[in-house]
Amino acid sequence: MKKIIPSLLPLLALAALIAPATQAAVIFSDDFSEPDGTAIIGKAPDVGSAWTGSAPNVTGGSFDSTGAGRAAFALFSTPLTAGQTLTLSYDTLPLASNNFFSGGYAGVSLYVAGSEQLFTGDTGGGNAWGVDQPAVSGNHLSTDTTAVTSATFTYAYDTGAWTFTTLSGVNLSGTGLSGQAFDQVRIANGNNGDIHVDNLVVSATTVPEVSSLALLGLGAGAGLLRRRR
Repeated sequence: MKKIIPSLLPLLALAALIAPATQAAVIFSDDFSEPDGTAIIGKAPDVGSAWTGSAPNVTGGSFDSTGAGRAAFALFSTPLTAGQTLTLSYDTLPLASNNFFSGGYAGVSLYVAGSEQLFTGDTGGGNAWGVDQPAVSGNHLSTDTTAVTSATFTYAYDTGAWTFTTLSGVNLSGTGLSGQAFDQVRIANGNNGDIHVDNLVVSATTVPEVSSLALLGLGAGAGLLRRRR
């Protein structure tokens, strides 16, 4: 029987060359590294538009909401779009007030065209880490009440599949509404809830489709393999 393994090598090499490569881009980030006392409202983040709304000044290289209800907004450099997966991540730091899980709410939200579609943090619906709003089809709560941790939310534009995890052990997932063109982030608290945020990053990951030309090349390679056999 004739061995065909060597004949596969050129085809496999071609397939490797044309395989789609994952492309990730940061569309918003802020590490609040400015000197203490810098006004957050009007301040440009590292990536994205200047903050609007209400917020404290930079404190210890971070955003500490302690003292009053806040709602600070900033636009992404580009909105999420088809074929992309969004990743939102941020750290939570110690609070002088100890009010993260206090009966109020405090967290980081994502907006679409001025409408809140996703909330992460203390949703005010159970005094524990969770997610809420239409993008995840309602309120989902964990049992974790660790105030100091790192949180990560992912969302697939095409399917609505999402995950929410923290280093302290939260592990939530589901399928919500697809097609959410997230374009804005918000940090907010109220009803005596507080949050202390640092290293806020939003990225969009795209897996490009294989081009028609690449498919034609793969087909030609397959034809060559059949002729050789």
